[in-house]
Parts: sequence; structure tokens; C-alpha cells
Amino acid sequence: MMQLEGKTALITGGANGIGAAIGKRYLEAGANLVVADHQDVAIDAFNAVQGPGRILPLKCDVTKAGDCEAVCADALAAFGCIDILVNNAGGSGPTLARTIEETTDEIFDHILELNLKPILRFSRALLPAMKRSGWGRIINMSSRVRYGVAGSFPTMKCPLGYVTAKGAMVSLTTQFGKELGPFGITCNAIAPGMILPGAEARITKIIRAQPEKWQRELVSRIPVGRTGTGEDIAELALYLASPGSGFMTGQTLDIHGGVQ
Repeated sequence: MMQLEGKTALITGGANGIGAAIGKRYLEAGANLVVADHQDVAIDAFNAVQGPGRILPLKCDVTKAGDCEAVCADALAAFGCIDILVNNAGGSGPTLARTIEETTDEIFDHILELNLKPILRFSRALLPAMKRSGWGRIINMSSRVRYGVAGSFPTMKCPLGYVTAKGAMVSLTTQFGKELGPFGITCNAIAPGMILPGAEARITKIIRAQPEKWQRELVSRIPVGRTGTGEDIAELALYLASPGSGFMTGQTLDIHGGVQ
């Protein structure tokens, strides 16, 4: 079903992992796609998806305001309006800081810059066109770890900063929903649990490098009996981007296989 035919989506951090899975699903649904990432985009992988939409890959360091502005300008020049914005770029930063005492101002600021400010920058640039069209979808990528984590986890280099950023994203999403609803624009967040979005994804490589016993214990805590996939997240992202989700806004949706 071409639920998104005639729409254009911009996905940050879309070169691989969850972002790429969402992008491919949107292409299948008929959308045009702008993929913004600091990494090179393997365009052939997207071109292999059957769909009528066009694809525009753009380089972007989302921690740099100028990069964000340039990507938005190029995307708007190419397509006129970005109907769907997926704020997927983020992470726990490059510096190992496991404890509160180890988390310096610089480390903390960088993680907030990486996870939160791009949402504002991209939204600020793309909202005027959405408002003129009277329709839009903004989807933010939070995390189940917004509730906090006990002990260290191999995929998070700075748990304090990451947990804080993903928690703040929930409040940001709620406020966006309230402010933008009158313009026909919704804003929701997705909060994934343990997702391994493909063999080449960084998180997958880290988890698969752990001892087998550790991996079995990880899966044993997930009621559905498996880790999630990028496609699991992409299906929810498709609903939130579709016309049928117009009465849902300001919400954060957990998707984690039933973990309590």
C-alpha cells in the first residue's frame, strides 16, 4: 500500500541501523526520501527498494548548526516541502564516562547537543513549509532507557548523559504536540528497547561480541523471546508518519517486546 505516496521524508542518522530500516520502509510506502548522515550513504541499498520515490543522500554532522541548516535548505530546494521529519540521529557520545563523577560538563553538553538540539534545528527550518501545507509528521527517537539503567551497559559510553537526553526528549515531544496540533502537524516519539537493527549496526556488533551466556540472559528478560529488529521499529514509524495517525500526538510509544 502506497500510504506515503506524494510525501517526502527526511531522516537524520539514516545511513544504517534503525534509520535505514525506516527509510526503506518509507520508500516501500511510496515516499521520497532524504537521508542525512555524517557517514556515506550506501545509496544502492535504498535503490534496491521498490517504490516510486526519489532518494537524496546528504552529508550532515547534526552537532553543527550550519550542517543542519544546509541539509534543510537542500532538501527544501529539491522537494519543496518535507512532510515527515524523523529525528533519529543521536547516541551516548564518544567518551567513556560510566559514573556521575566521570561525566564532565563537556561530555554532558556534547550528548545533549547530539540528541536534542538537532530536533529543534531541523524542526525550526522545516516547519514553515509544513504549516503552509497544513500537514506534517515529526517523529523523535527516544529510548526505553530514559527510565535509567543499573550498572554499565556495553553500548552506552555515558549512561547519565544518554538517559537524560532521551528523557528530555519525551517532554520536548509533548510540547511539540501541543504547539503544532492546530497546524495539522503531529509529533510523537518512539522508545525502542533492545533492538539489533542489522549485522553492520554498531550496537549489533557490540552485543554479538559479548559472551554467549550474557546474550542468552539478555534475551531471557524479553517476554517475546527475541531482540527487536530495525523492521519492528520501521512499522511503528510508518504508522506515525501515515495519514491514519492524525489523532495521535505528543505521545512516546515504547516498543520493547514486553519488558517491564
